[in-house]
Amino acid sequence: MITINDIAKMANVSISTVSRVLNGKGRVGKEKREEILKIAKELNYVPNYHARCMINESVFTVGFITPDITNPFFSELTRGIEIGILGKALLILMNSFRDPKTEEEMAERLKTSGTKGIIFGNSRVEDSFVSYISKFLPVVVFDKEYESEKIASVLLDNSYGAFKATKHLLDNGCRNVIHFGGTDELLVSVQRANGYKEAMKQAGLTPRIFKIGYDEKAGYKKAKEIVEKREKVDGIFCMNDLVAIGAMKALKEGGLKIPQDVAIVGFDDTNLCDYVSPSLTSIRQPAEEMGKSAATMLIDVIEGRCNVRKYVFSPTLVVRESSLKTRGQFS
Repeated sequence: MITINDIAKMANVSISTVSRVLNGKGRVGKEKREEILKIAKELNYVPNYHARCMINESVFTVGFITPDITNPFFSELTRGIEIGILGKALLILMNSFRDPKTEEEMAERLKTSGTKGIIFGNSRVEDSFVSYISKFLPVVVFDKEYESEKIASVLLDNSYGAFKATKHLLDNGCRNVIHFGGTDELLVSVQRANGYKEAMKQAGLTPRIFKIGYDEKAGYKKAKEIVEKREKVDGIFCMNDLVAIGAMKALKEGGLKIPQDVAIVGFDDTNLCDYVSPSLTSIRQPAEEMGKSAATMLIDVIEGRCNVRKYVFSPTLVVRESSLKTRGQFS
């Protein structure tokens, strides 16, 4: 790999002179400047941006640990973070595959690599570990709130979103509404289950929660099982859009019509909702804006501006075809 040391030797100048020319800073004679740039081009020199970050404190790296980069919601979240740090920092993106131990190992690596701050995309790690990391680096966490000056939070009212989703199904004639939920170690899953239960309670109905997971396979497997057992179900509120899409596939394969036989609502309102048939009703959380807010807070903490430590977003219901049992409601 070609370094500025190689260029300096060929141009017979100091490393600092080469650095000034390549960074466009400082005074270097026109003739020597052109010579250095020509050598760099001929050698196909590529700057080591990590090294530059270590030297130049105005440019730094931040880490984002996402639980599942294949989920469109986290892709949109990543985009928001990238927009938020554009021109201010470089982003190191790490995928933990929803494994808390992997998440901790990644955070430890970021801590020792010169990274200036960490964003946890949807943290399953213990609160004590987040507090430990915050002793070394500023931290932003989604969906959890901490009493610490070095930990900022981006929150969504998940319980309210789940309540709205369930009530929408009930208002459209469903009476046997079940919930395909996540697992209890994730606070978001608990919050959404609580919102579902509250809506069912207010309607005088018995809640039924299946803790199945977060992807299409989980939704498909459980919905297929329900079809085969001929369980009495006319509405499903799903943990996220991926689970909903998997469930829709199994229901259609089982000969059931959506929404006439079973109405479905997802959560996240990803771009997939408009491309499945029928189109999927979902609870929208503004992923890109949430990502921008996380990035802004992290940069502010890193640079000593600590005005805001929490952003709270409100979910909205986006109605499409999958939840409207009465013909002509969707327009």
